[in-house]
Amino acid sequence: MIEIYGRPTAWNVRKVLFFMEDAGIPYRRIDCGREFRPTNTPDFLGLNPNGLVPVLRDGSFTLWESHAILRYLAVKYGPDGYYPVDLQRRARVDQWLDWKLGHVSPALRVLFLRHFLRIGEYTDREATDCEAEANRLFAILDDRLENTGAYVAGDEITIADSALGMAVHRWLNLPLRRPDLPHVIHYYERLKKLPSFEKTVCIGIP
Repeated sequence: MIEIYGRPTAWNVRKVLFFMEDAGIPYRRIDCGREFRPTNTPDFLGLNPNGLVPVLRDGSFTLWESHAILRYLAVKYGPDGYYPVDLQRRARVDQWLDWKLGHVSPALRVLFLRHFLRIGEYTDREATDCEAEANRLFAILDDRLENTGAYVAGDEITIADSALGMAVHRWLNLPLRRPDLPHVIHYYERLKKLPSFEKTVCIGIP
């Protein structure tokens, strides 16, 4: 059985678990990080030299980086629609996965540390700038969702939604000043109707 190393509250773990639950892929999760098994031991660093979660083990194969894990699982175990075979449709999924990683994640990380964990030496100006940047980015997503009418990459759920659904959840559940983005709200409400999303993402923390 596939093993996923990582605590259930870590957002990079949660998006992987959301996909696996939604796709019906059996797995065993092993608690690691924070209050659980440390990730700076020689044993864990042998799995991921960065000392971060999630880590996937599939038999003798080990993989880290959450988006790489999503792609691997979708190709090997998931229904075709999650990571389309058609090159252009797959490229669209990759576009939004990379956009989330390169643009959305840095802004949300600062806001999460500042407003929820209350750690880090971020100034008021830095937090305000990240809030403005996050709002700008989610306005881009709102336009995209208006065009698709359903999910990020089109009319079917994909692994792009595994990643961005988690990001939307975090943005909407931090104490921020947000613009009115109705298509993002409708998207979030659509995801919340999925038992997989409720089980892995909506767990009481951003």
